[in-house]
Amino acid sequence: MVTNLPAEAKHKWMEVSQARDPELRLKLMAEFLSLVPKHKGTAKLCAHVRRLMSQLRDEIERRKRARRGSGAPSYYPEKSGAAQVVILGPTNVGRSSLLRAVTNAEPEVAPYPFTTRRPVPGMLQYEDVQIQLVEAPPLVEGASEGRGDGYRILSLARNGDGLILMIDLTDDPIEQYRMISTELEKARILTVKPRGEVIIERRRYGSDIQFIWEGSLEGCTAGDVVELLKSYGIRSAVIRVRGVATLDDVEDAIYGASVYRPTLVIANKADLGVDPKTLRELRRLVSPLELMVTSTQRGGGLSEKLGSKLFRLLNLIRIYTKEPGGKPSPRPFVVKRGATIGDLARMIHSDLHRGFRYARLWGPSARFPGERVGPDRVLEDGDIVEIHA
Repeated sequence: MVTNLPAEAKHKWMEVSQARDPELRLKLMAEFLSLVPKHKGTAKLCAHVRRLMSQLRDEIERRKRARRGSGAPSYYPEKSGAAQVVILGPTNVGRSSLLRAVTNAEPEVAPYPFTTRRPVPGMLQYEDVQIQLVEAPPLVEGASEGRGDGYRILSLARNGDGLILMIDLTDDPIEQYRMISTELEKARILTVKPRGEVIIERRRYGSDIQFIWEGSLEGCTAGDVVELLKSYGIRSAVIRVRGVATLDDVEDAIYGASVYRPTLVIANKADLGVDPKTLRELRRLVSPLELMVTSTQRGGGLSEKLGSKLFRLLNLIRIYTKEPGGKPSPRPFVVKRGATIGDLARMIHSDLHRGFRYARLWGPSARFPGERVGPDRVLEDGDIVEIHA
């Protein structure tokens, strides 16, 4: 990102952030782009704004269809299950075959390219957890600039909770992976967790910038952050800093430009033969991401293997609840690792959280069966919780 935009452009972005009407936002974004100098330093910012404009056009069209009573389905499948994972890859790498092999979906599978035209959802059952997989239409070079419906495909990836990047071991997998990772990088979709993260929560009242420190700043001070925010017209906000963050991370957060999505790479068609040298180079290139080498045609136990990897990758845990004197529910609440008893109570019902007295705990994190604990107790996978309110 850049920190040297003209004052007129920063002021225009402030107008964008304050606008609520999609058509007005679209108009203001176009005006913003006209004010941004066009050079290498602004290329990613401009591409990001164009993607936002594409999403706004979709939203405007969806609203128009709703007013006309059109039953046309949304391009973006509604989230379901514990998490939504988007399958990305070039054409004919086996995305549809994977979806058929591990879910209840029946996408069209054909030997010719570009069979999939719209996202296709399916549900992967892993033990007692359901993870939604969504096959995206094929990704092409230039997708981050809108080629091949790229804006919508990358928006689908951005909106998911995780990604599967799929490549074909028989058709230059090195180049395929480079193309996918390049398009994601240009779209500011990160597959490796960044060192730092900044979250900006704007307030409509007050005139101060409040910091919540869960990390530190590098190469700048809190005063530099405040000055940058003021240059964008942001005078009242809560800034949450995690990890080691820079001034570029702060500006990224102003535009909502970069997102991190946990990612698994699947190299398909291993049944047709694998060149050991190519595989070694691919593992080196993909690192630190995990590479899963498989065949959607002959991969025995693929659902279990993939479910296990995604469950760990997405950092999920299962918590079972019970009423006093009763048995644990067979259906778990699925939450992110690090969740507390209080988070669970809030998820079940706000009244339960407000009236919380104590909880009893069984399972991996309990010191002894039925341990009495408070709302700040961190949970582990497989815990059983009985909340008293």
